[in-house]
Amino acid sequence: MTRLQYRGIRYDKVQRQLPSATPVDHAYRGLHFTRTLLHEAAAVDPDRVFHYRGHEYHHQAEATKG
Repeated sequence: MTRLQYRGIRYDKVQRQLPSATPVDHAYRGLHFTRTLLHEAAAVDPDRVFHYRGHEYHHQAEATKG
């Protein structure tokens, strides 16, 4: 069994706490919003196109993974 360790400090996985569902005020790049730390991933929109450094990226179907 591997132990969880960060910068020389060991952590017990059994005592690990999950994020709270209580909304918390966040600030990101000057924008303030209130969200919970515990959240579900957003649903994948297959029609959405992402642009990164001059290239277009599309979501791939789950069937192609494997």
